[in-house]
Parts: sequence; structure tokens; C-alpha cells
Amino acid sequence: DARRFIGMAITRTRGSRRRGAGAGLCALAALACAQAKGPEPLAARVIFHLQDPVDGMCFGPNGFAACDVSTLWTVGMAKGRQSIVSFLHPTEEASCLERVPVDKVDSRVRLASCKAKNSINWNIKTTPAGTSMVSADDKHCIARKWNFATMQPCEFGYTPLAVVESSLHDRGFLLATRDGTCFDGVRFRICDPKDAKLYWGAAVRFDSPKGEGYYSFFKFHILRTEPGQKCLVKDSAKRVAPTALGDCSHSGAKNWAMLNGKLTQDKGKTCLKRDDKTGAGKMQPCKDGGTPIQWTLPDDRSMRW
Repeated sequence: DARRFIGMAITRTRGSRRRGAGAGLCALAALACAQAKGPEPLAARVIFHLQDPVDGMCFGPNGFAACDVSTLWTVGMAKGRQSIVSFLHPTEEASCLERVPVDKVDSRVRLASCKAKNSINWNIKTTPAGTSMVSADDKHCIARKWNFATMQPCEFGYTPLAVVESSLHDRGFLLATRDGTCFDGVRFRICDPKDAKLYWGAAVRFDSPKGEGYYSFFKFHILRTEPGQKCLVKDSAKRVAPTALGDCSHSGAKNWAMLNGKLTQDKGKTCLKRDDKTGAGKMQPCKDGGTPIQWTLPDDRSMRW
């Protein structure tokens, strides 16, 4: 049930929301759970930090570090699976959080393929103190040792973490270049923070409960104002092809990611390139170059990279 995966009372913090007492991880993805019934409509999945309230450090793909975009997480859901997914995953082959047993007691935690056996059964439960317990299979919990993240049986103890939501979930984000243009799905044009049609949402999707996860980018404003979701698609299977807005079930709507400062598709094989004369966007092999992109909110410096 969607309301059990993460749910808590919300209090405002600067540029984010902190969740307090409540149920479980699926409430962070209440709308996401509709995905188990089919790919439409996509919903803006909650994007969040897992923060140690003692010193403000955040749990990320490489242990505990300063809270920034690299330590953001989102939720991947399908029937029979609950995954915690790195929002800005470093590679297409490593995006879901996985527990790796070391011995009968201790485990390592890392990013791995979303097909990995121990990547599909995560949960975040609230504690009586209002913090959260992050666990795999409800038996092994995240435990901080210095700035390293390990896992051990929950009965041996765990590190309480606060779930702090990013405003990316509520507002969407811009796909911006460093020279002040934003990508609208077809072409690059002058960034206007007041133009709702420039804002995007991203959702982790699964073709099967134990399959590999992939991102689709959808028009954030359409979710609220018009019937019929529109996703970013590569318009043909050719190596060089224009971009377009199309049906979210289109094969070209799968496998989008921000990798190495570029917007990529097809597991990082093709990159978005701007035509400097017309502003049109096209996908081409990444070895032939791509336009540097920032996934950003215009008034939140912590969300620029």
C-alpha cells in the first residue's frame, strides 16, 4: 500500500520539507504506486535527503557527506518491489540502493543495478522520536560508522535519519544551459522562470517488478492542467534523431538520465545536442559531443549542478 512506504507530518525547512511522525516509505510515493496499474499517469515522485540530525550530514551513494544534489534520493515502485533510487545516479548500471552481505551479521550498502536481488525490498519507517529507520527487508538497517554507511541487524541498532523533501517534487525543475537557455523538449529558448511549460518532472519506472529501472522525463505542468501526459522522447531509433514530446509509453521515452553534466538517453549512449543556429535539440552519439545541461531550480542554488 502506497501509504506505508514513507509518511509523516510535514514541517517547513529552507527550500525543503522535513517529515516527522507517520507511516512508511510508500507514502512518499503515494502517487507513484499508481504505476503498478500501468504507466499512466506519471506523477512527480518525492525527491528527498536522508539526513543525520546530529550533524546535518546526508546519507548518499558514497556514505555520509554534505547535503547536495549528489545525495538526493527518490522512490522506485512497482508491484512487489520498493526501491530507493539515487536521483542523480552516477551510471546507468548503478542507480538502486543494494545491501551486500559481508558475513552473517554485517553488510555493505552500495548503488547497483535495479535488477539486483537486494535492491527491491527497502523501507523507511518512522521511529517514536519522529526520525526514520532505513532498512532492507525490514531486518537490516543503515548504521553510520564515522562517515561510512554499513548495515547490520536492526535489533543491533541503527542510525536515525530525517527525511527532508526537496522542492524539486513540488515545483519541477529546469533543464538549463550555462548561457541562459532552457530546453523545452523540442528546442532551447531563453529561460523564463515564470513559464510553466519549461518545467520538468522525472519518474523512475519499471517494465517488470524485478526489471531494470529507468527514468522518464515528463512535462510537469501537464500533470496539473491538461489531460494526456507528455514525455520527452527520442523521435526515432536512429543514432542521430530529433527530440519531441510524445506518449509516455513510447520506447523513446525510456532510459533518460543526467550523466556527466549532459542529458543522455539509451543508457548513456546518446546525448542531447543544441543546434546553435536554430536552437533545436537532437540526440547524437555522446562521443560526438553534447550540450552541457544543469538540472536546476532558478532560485535555489543548492539545486544547481
